[in-house]
Amino acid sequence: MSKYIQTQTRKMIGSFAGVGALIEDTVGVIKILPIDRWMFFKHNKHLNLKYHIHDNRLLYRLKNDKGFPKIKSLIQMPGNSVKGFSNSQYIQPSDFENVAAGNYFPEWMFCQKCKRLNKIKGWYKKWSQVIDQYDRSNSQYKADNFTPPKCGYCYEEAKKLKNKLTFYELTQVRFIMTSSDGDIRDIPWDKWITFKKQAKDKDSGIVDLSSWKSCCDNQDLRYKQGDSEELAGIFINCNNCNQHSTLTGIFGLSFFSDKENNHKYKSVIRSSNSVYYPILVHSIYLPSESEINDKDQLMIDEWFEDGDDVSFMYKALLKKYTIDEIQSYVDGINADSEQKEIDYRQKEYEFILSHESYNKNDFMFSHQSADLLQKNGIVKLVKVARLKITTVQTGYTRQEPLDVDLFLSGDIDKIKPQYTSTNAKNTEYLLGMENFGEGIFMSFDVEHINNYIDSQMSLLEEVFDKSRNSPLFKTKFTNANHLGKFIYVHTLSHLLMKELEFSCGYPTVSLSERLFVDDEDMNGVLIYTVGGMDGSYGGLASQADPHKFKDLLDKALDRAQDCASDPICSHSEGQGVGEMNLAACYSCALVAENACESFNSFLDRKIVLK
Repeated sequence: MSKYIQTQTRKMIGSFAGVGALIEDTVGVIKILPIDRWMFFKHNKHLNLKYHIHDNRLLYRLKNDKGFPKIKSLIQMPGNSVKGFSNSQYIQPSDFENVAAGNYFPEWMFCQKCKRLNKIKGWYKKWSQVIDQYDRSNSQYKADNFTPPKCGYCYEEAKKLKNKLTFYELTQVRFIMTSSDGDIRDIPWDKWITFKKQAKDKDSGIVDLSSWKSCCDNQDLRYKQGDSEELAGIFINCNNCNQHSTLTGIFGLSFFSDKENNHKYKSVIRSSNSVYYPILVHSIYLPSESEINDKDQLMIDEWFEDGDDVSFMYKALLKKYTIDEIQSYVDGINADSEQKEIDYRQKEYEFILSHESYNKNDFMFSHQSADLLQKNGIVKLVKVARLKITTVQTGYTRQEPLDVDLFLSGDIDKIKPQYTSTNAKNTEYLLGMENFGEGIFMSFDVEHINNYIDSQMSLLEEVFDKSRNSPLFKTKFTNANHLGKFIYVHTLSHLLMKELEFSCGYPTVSLSERLFVDDEDMNGVLIYTVGGMDGSYGGLASQADPHKFKDLLDKALDRAQDCASDPICSHSEGQGVGEMNLAACYSCALVAENACESFNSFLDRKIVLK
């Protein structure tokens, strides 16, 4: 049943895609498998320099005992084009450079015409039998023409009646099970009919899947939807024994697949956000101040991994650089290991502030006058004409998201993350993407922010307590004042993004933010957009002109004065994910999920409107 299909690169890594994700494609819903099962990674000869992502700062942050101690390289996500691929369907590529691996999930599928319900293996078996019986000599109809999955029963009936040959494509069931340990499974529909007849665990209300029995020995299942769109209107019928059951109560159940290992599952719709939370690490590429070129840096990286000393590197490079230059580069490698996210970002923050202008390699920016913005607390305004953002997927979770610092430290209580490789933390490669774009950077006066958050301190204390009880945010803030500064900068970032949408035509889905806020003197934000390998066209960076930006900021603050959900929104003391938003809703301060770093949490427009 192996097939090769073309799909978009962005579906392989991102906020809603990557290893472990369910992606919608023209052939159905596919689960992306671990990278070491991809043809791309199995054929290591293809992992040459053209695929390496050159960001040593990020590489060596991930390379430590608690993270990925054996990692060798960050690998660029392959492109879309496949050699040997034509417009005709599913031609096997002549090489494996661009081949990722996935399989159908959910595996249970039903036919909209005959309503039969079965696993994909059963459907494929029937299809193969029918094709072999009726179309053995016709190359157009072959068993390997099963993708996307088709109903062999309806095809067989059409052949018998000599009707027009119609392929009825199958529909995957919408309901699946997920567990907090990162596993995902099909609901056992072959046992669903009898589940209500099975005794539930009276203490926990949990159904033991191992105790379920099939309704009969010769099942012939049907998936039928009545006039009602409610769960009560969906039936699982067995045509053999005439038993049936609706899907009523499916979301109120928890399941044990193995009580001894405490593997507990809950039912969800496959498109639910809780099915997949990628653990992504983002990095702004900071050009090295060293004169060592990129090719030689890669060589030094390899020698460093092999344990070679600086003297060896000096001689191996034919004394092209001084020993001090090589030593400085090696020291930089060591300096970036085992960093927390906030410390990692501080280097980016300081780099931007320490250069009035920069025009080298993949980072180009220039400081603009901030005189017009002083009363708004903005002390630095920077036009970022070009930047390179590297995004690497390190793992993923289900049911609840996980902070990247907790993931890299291994200090995890409630949820168990999954890795992108079956080699787990011992993988030699991590998959990433390089994106080029532009943006606007600004930093704020800390005293200005403190004046604004003082009036909200009692509410901020409550939100801070809530954050400490969250597996995602429990280490994010040191105190309520730190949280308040973050909310101020974060909210203003969202208001500006929404105003860019209204005034400049930038949809928030095309924008991203990178927040720089600690408990001391780092208070800034970068709003940026990426436009693929060639970057974008300067439209966003042009808004960093002092007069344009002042107008943009004034409009954003004025628009935030009035929310369509007021007075309910403005009087809120806790809403959104974990009730960690105050006065913020989709009518005023919330943006597209992929545009926000914090799952649209920690927002309050009243703080910035004081």
